[in-house]
Amino acid sequence: MKMYIYTYQYDKIKAEGYKSLAALPRDENFSGRLKVHAHSAGTEDPAGIMQYLENTFPGRLRSVCALTETAPSDTFRHPYLNTLVHCADIISVNLEQLLKDGIVEAIYAKDLRRTILDNPDFENIFPVSGIAEIKAAAADDPVDWHLCEKDEYLPYSPWAAIKHYFLVLANGCIPPEYITLEVDRSPKRFR
Repeated sequence: MKMYIYTYQYDKIKAEGYKSLAALPRDENFSGRLKVHAHSAGTEDPAGIMQYLENTFPGRLRSVCALTETAPSDTFRHPYLNTLVHCADIISVNLEQLLKDGIVEAIYAKDLRRTILDNPDFENIFPVSGIAEIKAAAADDPVDWHLCEKDEYLPYSPWAAIKHYFLVLANGCIPPEYITLEVDRSPKRFR
């Protein structure tokens, strides 16, 4: 089963692999990568954010986010999603192979579509038993890429309206040989 990841750093990923927060260098950019979780963590302190993340489920700092499908090339009202869809590269990984080779040790889903409006602080993260469960969920409840454009969802990240998965990585990184470039949008980024 292919899982998809949007990225602006394919050249680096091609050389070094796709790294989780746990595998990233603790350089001047690291704190900025954590800031997206500050609201949920209730703190701006990097150590506090890391502690919060790891307490949400075991291995969260070693996890990466992935999707079961790619977004249509529509124009989206949500500015973050519109930029992501039209400017980011898309890479894929074969989840069966990652599980077989011990690179992925657990899978969690995050689905805020039905909870974010009632309780924005509730993350609604839950374990997934395997690929069959992911496939069934994708077939029964496909991604509505335009849900985040509704007025009530616009204040939130588009990820609040898009079900996605956390792949917990044994070593915090997907090696480059497991990664396929599906969509190369780099010329659009550098115009």
